Amino acid sequence: MTLRGRVRPEDGGLSRTAGNMAAIRALETVKPQRERLFSDPFAKRFLPGWQPVLVSLARIPAVRRLLEHYFDRQAPGARTSGAARTRLIDDWIRQALAGGIGQVVILGAGFDCRALRMKELASVPTFEVDRARMIAFKGGVLRNDGRPGNLKRVPIDFLKDRLENRLVSAGFSTNAKTLFVWEGVTNYLDAASVSAMFDFFAGSTPPGSKVIFTYVHSDAINGSFHSAGLERLMKRLRDYGEPWTFGFHPKEVAGYLTNKGIGLIADVSAAEYRRMYMPNAEMLIGYEFYRAVLAEVMTTEANSSAAR
Repeated sequence: MTLRGRVRPEDGGLSRTAGNMAAIRALETVKPQRERLFSDPFAKRFLPGWQPVLVSLARIPAVRRLLEHYFDRQAPGARTSGAARTRLIDDWIRQALAGGIGQVVILGAGFDCRALRMKELASVPTFEVDRARMIAFKGGVLRNDGRPGNLKRVPIDFLKDRLENRLVSAGFSTNAKTLFVWEGVTNYLDAASVSAMFDFFAGSTPPGSKVIFTYVHSDAINGSFHSAGLERLMKRLRDYGEPWTFGFHPKEVAGYLTNKGIGLIADVSAAEYRRMYMPNAEMLIGYEFYRAVLAEVMTTEANSSAAR
């Protein structure tokens, strides 16, 4: 299996890295139930050509081990980090819903199918936001599955449209405690775009709303982070036309969020969330620069203090 999703530059703006994540989730799904971290039966549909056949054959343990070995040689740590991160975010979503979240917004949704595969989201208003091309492509792939009534797919032109206006038009409530899931996006933006999004999180929903987002260590962007396969990964991303352009230093995250009126709950590296879910995690290398964050919109009083 190559490290390529269904998407190519000539596909009109679809994300190739979203296809890579679909491959990771599809491979995890074919493991025996007692071994897999989650099940995403939809992921295989986003793979090109013969790759769905390979994924089906990966139900045979020897074939699966061969594919995993090839994947891991091509991009050390990407598969294991991606699978463990998916499970971590699934668990954070479950915790947030149990704590009274009333709606979920998945930003840069790509080929994320949580709204279909997680039973906890079945009755919760859920909004998938992405570029119109991605929304249309995803809807076409999943057209025979039906769309649950609680799910709204929201196309947006980020250069022209106001996110809040697009969401409100789709039924989003600014009065409901909201969970924002922003996975695999910040590293493709610039500082101004990231800042504006956090302002939106804090300003458009009530205190107690939650934010899940991922980021890469800023040293991975500037070339001073040492991790297996990182240099080759960065070259591949440039070749895709999807280079990483933004990162945080972990020491800066808590203060940055506080200044936005958002409180940090957890900031977990790939090495750490692999240890949470994978029994052989100490033997796994690569992708240590990738991190996942859970945070919460603070009270009005805390927001006022942060502004001062």
